[in-house]
Amino acid sequence: MKPTPGWPRSHHDGLSDTGPAVEDHGRVVTTSRRAAGFYRQAQRAVDARRATAALRLAVNADPAFGLAIADLDAITGTVCEAPSRQQMSWERHHIEVVRTAATGDANRAAGLLREHLANVGCDPLAVRIAAQLLHPSGYDDDFEDLVGRLPGCHATPWPSSP
Repeated sequence: MKPTPGWPRSHHDGLSDTGPAVEDHGRVVTTSRRAAGFYRQAQRAVDARRATAALRLAVNADPAFGLAIADLDAITGTVCEAPSRQQMSWERHHIEVVRTAATGDANRAAGLLREHLANVGCDPLAVRIAAQLLHPSGYDDDFEDLVGRLPGCHATPWPSSP
């Protein structure tokens, strides 16, 4: 997949034509390589608007891509039927984090996100989506320490307004 102008390149962009479908950190995702390429763009998006656009492209490329569907639902406040396709363990955890954040349960979302990050290291969309969804009501003590805790590979949080 050729990089889109205005979107940062990933070291996994070249993998879109061969091998398994992967996200920005090389974790396998249960989708097509084309949809995975759009998902990588969403992971590197500088704001929620660009992430939403990339996630829509990912879902259009693979309407059963559960990870992109859950992220898009959380960002846009919509609810779609969960796909029946088997998912990787890290994908299921990510989906649980963003769906919990979408319900507004900051304590549970923070706990799930902390556990998820301990397992995967970096998950920029889980952190950014949770931060965006929980920011309007204010952070509670359990979530505040996670806000802005993106590693150097994704150090820039989204602006607070979409």
